[in-house]
Amino acid sequence: METEKKYSLFFSLSPILYLILSILFFRNIWIVPYPHPSALLVSGLLSYLQRYNRKILFLQSALRKNFFSVLPAMEILFFVGLLIASWAYSGVLLTMMQIGISIIEPNYFLPSITIVTAIAAMVSGSSWTTAGTLGVALMGVSKYLGFPDVMSAGAIVSGCYFGDKLSPLSDTTNLASSLTHVPIWTHIRHMLKTTCFSFGLAVICFYILNFFVWDPDLQKVIPSTIGLSELLSQEIVYWKLIPVLIVFGSSFFHLPVRVSFLLGIVSAFLFPIFETGVSFGMFKSLIFGYQSETGNNTWDQFLSGGGIVSILPTEILIITAVWFGAVVEGFGYLNELLIQIKLWAKNQFDILLSTMGISFLLNLVTADQYLSLVIPARAFRTLAVENQIPEKDISRALEDSGTITSPLIPWNSCGAFMAASLGVPVLSFLPFVFFNLIHVLLSVSVLIIQKIKFKSS
Repeated sequence: METEKKYSLFFSLSPILYLILSILFFRNIWIVPYPHPSALLVSGLLSYLQRYNRKILFLQSALRKNFFSVLPAMEILFFVGLLIASWAYSGVLLTMMQIGISIIEPNYFLPSITIVTAIAAMVSGSSWTTAGTLGVALMGVSKYLGFPDVMSAGAIVSGCYFGDKLSPLSDTTNLASSLTHVPIWTHIRHMLKTTCFSFGLAVICFYILNFFVWDPDLQKVIPSTIGLSELLSQEIVYWKLIPVLIVFGSSFFHLPVRVSFLLGIVSAFLFPIFETGVSFGMFKSLIFGYQSETGNNTWDQFLSGGGIVSILPTEILIITAVWFGAVVEGFGYLNELLIQIKLWAKNQFDILLSTMGISFLLNLVTADQYLSLVIPARAFRTLAVENQIPEKDISRALEDSGTITSPLIPWNSCGAFMAASLGVPVLSFLPFVFFNLIHVLLSVSVLIIQKIKFKSS
């Protein structure tokens, strides 16, 4: 077996280069319906052909490991499709939209939904639960008020990941804490200063954006134009919020997300069963999504959605990402990069920057944010001990990159989930995910400044 020293850094990075070129090709030159899955397949094949003489067992092992690592995410996506369909069918989404429109002030809409989703994610401990439930309803409110979908999606993702990052119930927060042997509350307190500062800047940015985007006349024109005023002015049926309370309330009992969503699906379907009994339409909506038939095309667009079929493209995207990541990991590209980065890292700032860089790279190639936390923690743990780096610095660096960048990559399970739930492509809402972008830039800038000061002293 070849040693890693035979290959240059450029050669080790060639799979990433193939991926970037393939995406550009399939998006701009040979335009195909699913450019990202196609790019992942092609770049993975090219990377495989470069090292076709490697033992296939390495690829099989990596495929197996990567597939099982993203399988829970694919399973949750499956339940999200069912949840959205059941809530649309039973009128839960309509009720949530009615309440949102009645209590959210349009002049502060974007910063408001950022804060609301942040609180919800902190309470539930899950960015996915928040985006797949509250986020879907808020996107409906956004359309009603006339705000661009891309901005609203960016605000929702920002809030979801701030709350998830600082929640003691969050799986990624607990994972980063346990991997570095840092008590959970020590880990959260250590993240507070930079994370809260980034979130504050993000809220200010959303307020400024809201000021330039919002036109008070839209509040009068758009509802009447799209014919939603009559529908949304109907009496609010508050008891239809029971499924929402069940989903979020189950977080306090530490139930798995899939179980919470299943309870939300079952409880939502109890409403139409009690009203009209069991119907074929209920089961049809779970598979193909709920299709509203009010006679108003705009109403139907707002009130339809969900279903297993709607999330199949996202599932395919994740599977192709698993293939690409398996080639990169199984055929040694990733290991070569880790070795070369370890040789480059000479002080604590290099190690922390390397931890963040590898976390982002793993989000890029493995489609799984958990691997972006686990592998760097194991790879740089010894170096951190040797350089007397506090363990809480490593745990924060893992979250500052591994957790934060995961929804910014279209084929990562987190990015794919957010796009599928909110109905907006990742690359479209990416420029407006202010919290995530600001926080990554802030974290990297702080480390670079500290490194410069260290060298000059």
